Formats: sequence, structure tokens, C-alpha cells
Amino acid sequence: MIQDAGGNPDWDTSPGDRGLDFASEGDSLCSWAVFNREILNDPDRSHDQASRDERFTLGRDWPDSRLFFNSGLFASIAAAEGQEGTLGHSRFVAAYSVLLTKALGIRDAPALRCMERGAVLHDIGKICVPAAILNKVGPLTTIEREIIRDHPVLGYRMIEVFGFLKDAAEIVLCHHERFDGLGYPRGLAGEEIPPGARIFALADSLDAITSDRPYRMGRSFEEAFREIERSSGSQFDPQVVDGFMSVPRRTWEKARAETRISLRLTPIL
Repeated sequence: MIQDAGGNPDWDTSPGDRGLDFASEGDSLCSWAVFNREILNDPDRSHDQASRDERFTLGRDWPDSRLFFNSGLFASIAAAEGQEGTLGHSRFVAAYSVLLTKALGIRDAPALRCMERGAVLHDIGKICVPAAILNKVGPLTTIEREIIRDHPVLGYRMIEVFGFLKDAAEIVLCHHERFDGLGYPRGLAGEEIPPGARIFALADSLDAITSDRPYRMGRSFEEAFREIERSSGSQFDPQVVDGFMSVPRRTWEKARAETRISLRLTPIL
């Protein structure tokens, strides 16, 4: 069974029937959502400075021309609230997503940039999920699973207000959908799922399979290839799987090694 990015088995195989009441919750989902918008608006500002700022007001203008993003900042945002492993996972998945996108013949800069942004920000909604749930080693309760399942929508709501992140937001929203329609939050199937999310889903699972978890060691890329191939047509788009299989295993291993080096070199804001 393929493990999800949170380190728990992907037992969520049917569309969820529960969600937060966003009509009433609005943008006050949690203070961390606002905190990250402050960081997004001013990349030169440190997390420490922003955390001391009590002007957590929404409804202001966020013109694209004032925003500058790079993968290092994305990773810092994705790692908010000190969730160990999020930083590395986001960067690994971003590297795999871009490599897979190129393998599928998509090489224009805007598309690759969208994939990188969506990949690094895919779990940003988890900053609204209690750390006790995210870091739980044992099985999750039914309620805890439902809370976890809200994070794609939470993340989407946090970033879709930024025009230049519109396409990346779709990846965030749909990154737990499955090709067979048994994913969440909307139970989309086949080509109903945005192409970027279909690509990301495979890259996400590749990192989940090959990364260490509290209850197991990461498996080899050879094992990952076999497992992903078995999930073609169910969890993954067969065309995406074909693109993945066309890339030599050593290329994926090289991408992981290079990303690991970059993590050691990238300062944490």
C-alpha cells in the first residue's frame, strides 16, 4: 500500500463527506493562515518579525507585482509551525514533479514554475491541522482522518487569492485525488483531475515510498517503480506512469541526491 505524505497508510480510498464550513469560517480558518499571508506579502521579512506583528487583518490588496517567490521561501512556508520533514519532502517532491513534467514533454517555463510552486505548497493547509495529529506515530482515529482530509481545501483557500498562484492552487486542492475517482476532497476521476495534480500525485508517492518513516525505512527506487506501475489506472494516470517509467532509475536517484545537497545549502528563513 502506498503511504501518504504524512507518513500514514493511504487508507482514505473514498471521497470524503465531511468538510469545514468555509462559508462561515472564511479566511479566519486559523491565525497561521494569516501569518503566512504576511510572509507572502513581504519576502524580506523574517518569520520572527511577522509572528510578533498583531496586525492580522485580511481583505487588503495583494498585487502580484509586489510579490517575489523562490523555492527556498516556498519551502520555509511549507515547513511552518516546525513540522519536521515537511521541508525536505516538499523540496524532493518539487524536484520529482518538475522532472516528470519534462519527461511528459512539457518544458515551457510557466508550466514548470507552476509545478514547482504547487509541489512545494501542496501541504501548506496542514499548518491549520494540530501538530499532535500530524506527528502521531500510531493509527489515526476517524475524526483525526477527517481533519487531515481537510488540508487540501484549507491550503487552496490560503493561496488561491494570489492571481499568479491560481494554477498552483489547483494542484494544492487536487493533490489527493485518484485517477479511479476514489480520492478526496471532491472524488474527481480521470481527466477531471487537473493535469498538474495528476503529475504531482505520482511524484508525491515516489517520495513517500522512498523516504524513511517512523515505523519503517524508505524503500528502494526499484521497489517504487514496481509499486507505481501496479497502481497505474487506479491511483495514477497511466500516461503519467508511462512518462515516469521512461526516465531511468539513476536519473531519479540523481535528482534525490542533488535535492538533498541543496537542502544542506539552503538557509532556513
